Amino acid sequence: MSLFKRITITLFGAPLILFSIGLIFFAVGGGLTYNQILFRQGAIQVQGEVIDLSENCDDDGCTYSPIVQFTTTQDEIVYYHSTYGSYPSEFEIGEVVNIQYKSDNPEKAMISGEGGLFRFIFMGVGGIIFLVGLILFALNLKNSILSE
Repeated sequence: MSLFKRITITLFGAPLILFSIGLIFFAVGGGLTYNQILFRQGAIQVQGEVIDLSENCDDDGCTYSPIVQFTTTQDEIVYYHSTYGSYPSEFEIGEVVNIQYKSDNPEKAMISGEGGLFRFIFMGVGGIIFLVGLILFALNLKNSILSE
């Protein structure tokens, strides 16, 4: 059997599924990181204050997202409601945070460092799943070659 055919046969099945899932997770984490880097370019950074915590509850429990009030460089007061929630809350009411916003759309803002752990978990899990698929592929290929 040719090496190409042997590689093709050992790739299909679990290794291909693991490669695909790993790449999807890694791509999601990488895409979120890339979007945040793009957002930060040209963003204005100011300090804001956490004025409230938005509670979001479901059958699995509650998460808390900060609501931040900040003043733009044009002295406009803006309220930012974070899309990231955690339990326990990552922020406390009255806490001062660094916030970044776009001058043309201050409502589109982001707390500095927000969501970093989420992105790295996605990338890490994706990388690990991909490596498990690679190891499984290598073991299958080795066993296929040795079985001759």
